Amino acid sequence: MGCGFCEAAVSNSVGTLIVDCVVKPVGRQLDYVRRFHGNVEKLREKKCDLESARDRLQHEIEDAERQLLLIQKDVQNLQSKAGETVSDMGTLEGEIQLNKRCLNWCPNWIWRYQLSKKAMKKTQDMSELLEKFGRLGPVGYRDPTALPTIDFLCSKEFVVSESSKVAFNQIIEALKDENINMIGLWGMGGVGKTTLAREVGSQATKLNLFDKVVITTVSQKPNFERIQDQIAQYIGFDMKNDRGRRSEQELWLRLKKEQRILIILDDIWEPIHLKENIGIPIGDDHKGCKVLLTTRRKRVCQIMECRPVVQLHCLDDDEAWTLFEKKAGLDDFSDDCIKTPAKKIVKKCGGLPIAIVPLASALKGKTNCHEWQAAYHRLEGRRLTEIEDVHERNAYVILEASFDYLKDLMTKTCFLLCSLFPEDHEIYVEDLVRYAWGLKLCKCIDPIKYVRSEVLASIEILKNSGLLLDCRGRHVKMHDVVRQFALWIASSRKEFSFGTVETLPMDESYKHYTAISFEADQTDELPKGVGFPYLKLLLHGGNRFMETSSEFFEGMKALQVCALKDQLISLAAFKFNMNLRTLCLIDCELSDITMLGKLKSLHILSLSGSDITELPTEAGDLENLRLLDLSYCEDLRRIARNLIQRLSNLEELYLHECSSLKWATENSTKRESYSSLSELNLLPKLVVISLDISSEHLLDGFVFRRLWSFDVCIGITREPWILKRRDLKTYPISRSLRIVKSVDACKQLFEDLESLQLNDVEGHPNLIPSLDLGFRKLTSLYLRECHSMQCLIDASKQQVPITALSNLRKLSLSDMFHLEEVCNAPQPQGFLQKLEEVIVSDCGEMRVLFPIAELRSIEQEGPSRHLSLQSLKIVEIERCNNLKYIFPRSVANSLGQLHTLKIKSCSQLEDIIEDRQVEYKCQLQSLRKVSLIDLPQLKGRNELVIGKMTNEQLSNLHSCKYEELEQYQTSSQHHPLPLCFPNLIRIDILECESLKSLFPIIIAQGSSKQLNAPNLQTLKIERCFGMEEIIQNSQVSTISFQCLREVQVRECNKLKFLFPTCVANSLGQLQTLKIESCSQLQDIIQGRDRNDIVLTSPSLRVLKVRDCPQLTPFIVPTSIRSGDPIVVRAN
Repeated sequence: MGCGFCEAAVSNSVGTLIVDCVVKPVGRQLDYVRRFHGNVEKLREKKCDLESARDRLQHEIEDAERQLLLIQKDVQNLQSKAGETVSDMGTLEGEIQLNKRCLNWCPNWIWRYQLSKKAMKKTQDMSELLEKFGRLGPVGYRDPTALPTIDFLCSKEFVVSESSKVAFNQIIEALKDENINMIGLWGMGGVGKTTLAREVGSQATKLNLFDKVVITTVSQKPNFERIQDQIAQYIGFDMKNDRGRRSEQELWLRLKKEQRILIILDDIWEPIHLKENIGIPIGDDHKGCKVLLTTRRKRVCQIMECRPVVQLHCLDDDEAWTLFEKKAGLDDFSDDCIKTPAKKIVKKCGGLPIAIVPLASALKGKTNCHEWQAAYHRLEGRRLTEIEDVHERNAYVILEASFDYLKDLMTKTCFLLCSLFPEDHEIYVEDLVRYAWGLKLCKCIDPIKYVRSEVLASIEILKNSGLLLDCRGRHVKMHDVVRQFALWIASSRKEFSFGTVETLPMDESYKHYTAISFEADQTDELPKGVGFPYLKLLLHGGNRFMETSSEFFEGMKALQVCALKDQLISLAAFKFNMNLRTLCLIDCELSDITMLGKLKSLHILSLSGSDITELPTEAGDLENLRLLDLSYCEDLRRIARNLIQRLSNLEELYLHECSSLKWATENSTKRESYSSLSELNLLPKLVVISLDISSEHLLDGFVFRRLWSFDVCIGITREPWILKRRDLKTYPISRSLRIVKSVDACKQLFEDLESLQLNDVEGHPNLIPSLDLGFRKLTSLYLRECHSMQCLIDASKQQVPITALSNLRKLSLSDMFHLEEVCNAPQPQGFLQKLEEVIVSDCGEMRVLFPIAELRSIEQEGPSRHLSLQSLKIVEIERCNNLKYIFPRSVANSLGQLHTLKIKSCSQLEDIIEDRQVEYKCQLQSLRKVSLIDLPQLKGRNELVIGKMTNEQLSNLHSCKYEELEQYQTSSQHHPLPLCFPNLIRIDILECESLKSLFPIIIAQGSSKQLNAPNLQTLKIERCFGMEEIIQNSQVSTISFQCLREVQVRECNKLKFLFPTCVANSLGQLQTLKIESCSQLQDIIQGRDRNDIVLTSPSLRVLKVRDCPQLTPFIVPTSIRSGDPIVVRAN
């Protein structure tokens, strides 16, 4: 065998060498032989370099994907090419090794020449690839469709009044006027300006007036960098770069690229220069950018040259009464002895929603007439003449009454604590928990979780009373009027004596305060030698770093809570504060860290984000410590051995995002002296933990004991895009596990688990009962690369509780190569009834996603039940090549909440709903987005592949995308869309080669031919080689696309015109028209003299035409301005 190989090699090589020597210089050919070993060595070195570069790039790609970025095409191509090259290297190396074994039979120079030449060529190829790696720019870019959007108020939260209706209509009309660029909305505090502005933003988007709407709060003391950051975030722009912070000019230039954008500047107190202070282009600088500002002062609108200036008045008497009735739970049948004082109370509110809502909420449910009378008399006796703003006296009177109705000290104090945070600040409720514990606000002593429950209950009361506004992620905010009122109450009542320090130096009036917050960025250093003998709580946080002297704390003998941010501080500063119970030093640079052991009164210690590298041994002396937070300490490398177990009273431990922290392993030496995970199980009171560890730090046999709350990541990195918003930090008060490889260490945490992510976990053929019997509280489930898992629930051999997965809301399955089905037997009674989102990809063996069989309770006899997907909203499925349908027909009538359906690259998929020939009821009234890509076997597209739908059932569809659907269609039906889509905004048709027309025209009522897509904005058609006309039947007379802004048509070679004549007059909003490679296209509008209707439209800004040789020539319109995309014409 070896000799046969040699003969072939000799024959080949000699022939090659002879030819090369004849044609090319002999010296170079001999170099291949002479330098064989060097070339092979260089080859291996380059291979190592290329593998390192490829791995490094792969890490960057994964990091970008975790940040929800899209990967650049050249990056994908380069990574693919590198993979192929490394793979080819394996073949070449194998050939070298095989040839070496033939040395006994083959002359050396023959194979050396050939392989040395190959090695040198491959080395050159890899060098070129490495150069490309070095020239790569950013790996990812933001998906423009995934940018954050403003959370506008629901219409039901908008208080409709005659004044608000007039103001709303004035603003909307002004936004439609091309000559208006800045609109002013003014009115007294609490009248509802912010609410109205948000409603305008919401409706402006729905009315297709703008592509983007941004809202930001300016406030009494504007922070222009924060305002710039908020605007930039919503347009996918980063105000920071490698050289530092970008300038206002750079934001100005970036905003000019937004064709239509509305910027809402809320709560302006003094005139500002939009270009110089922020970087907003308006007027002649950018006609497409408009600004709506809100302010309490008409003068601001006038100085900033707003047009129009719109006033929002208070509610009139009838409107105020209607709102009060609704919030207080009154109606026509309420007793007159209640309604009489109630109407007097409403009169006192002066038509201010900010006053009406809290007071009505406070009185809701009170049925005793005397309580209502007493409430009125309390209001009548209020005299707040010291309030400077006369317009706000009524609001303060009413808010004071609402405040007095709060029953307990905890709720009142939480309300006043919120006023100590900066204006418009999103207040994290967990901070209030830590302050409440330090101030001993709760009567109960143990444990912290009980205090948390009390604080959360108080926050709910305040939100339900209208005194706090709800925000995302367990954060709350205060309306600026409410905050000013709270500060007034806090500083005027002796039992509280809270306040904020806005200017320095401070006078003697602050000495009696019990709680103080320093406004951010007031000074480079806090004052020295100021005594605060009664101070119990001190807050200071800002956006810039500053130094705090030890002398500042000397007079604070009563201090119980201290929370500082961005400080350079020594722990020795607190040696005089013997009563300190809560110490939070966030993002600080710390010195004298060993002084921690002296603060023996500490119950709560947070060093989150600080620069510590080691938690000193002295910290073990904190015998009273209940909560320790070291989260985000990225430089923390070591916790001393046995330190954790000395904290015997510790209840809560936060160690997430300590990426450098090491733990003792089986191979650790005593000299290294790291803390061990086993110490956690020696803490008798520990009930809450957050922890990120690698799998190697898990000791053999270690198992977490049961905990009340936990967030544990083993071998999985948290999403970095969340971590960038540290201002919206969160701590685990739920039960979450993210695990790679083995689940053994966490088996006692499964019972009450709420969120579970498993990656590459082997040895478990199912989830239930292999890991747990029920997962009854599980709301989120993410499974990836668990190749031994064949189903989620195996009920074939063992009873499964009726509550199994009954609370599941999100299900994500990825790369589960052997997963065949979700459940292999009759399912539990409440199975998937709360499921809202399903994302499945690369599950090649899956044949059934949602069960077909009728469901029967396993634990009780009775009639069979069908699966209900009544809560399902989102379904996304990709590369599941054994699926033939998505939904069994038994669930068709339970899909009323489904709003997004995306299916891609499922080669065997025939139907969305099983067995479409059978009659069944299907309700899809909420469906808004459909995307079907690369589904070659899909049937019946003409009925939107979801059964026999009516126009009414699909009336909310916003986006429809079809791609690479090539199956046979009957000759009478070549279109995928029904007749009427009143809310359809976008259509993408890609590579549907058999499609002949997009919009069908059918005979409607009254024998008139109609097509209704009145809100369609974007139409994109590519590579539809069989398409003959976009709109079937060109004689139709009543077709309108009045909102159409963008049309792109590419490689549709049978298309002779884009639109029939009757459409031309409705294309007045068209801004972008791109046509490419349509070889038979003759006209844009049917009829050669009609193109000018579109081309002379003043809205048209982008026109590109390429490779359309039959197109009738036309004149470039003057609306294509300098700087806009230019016409490309190639015949």
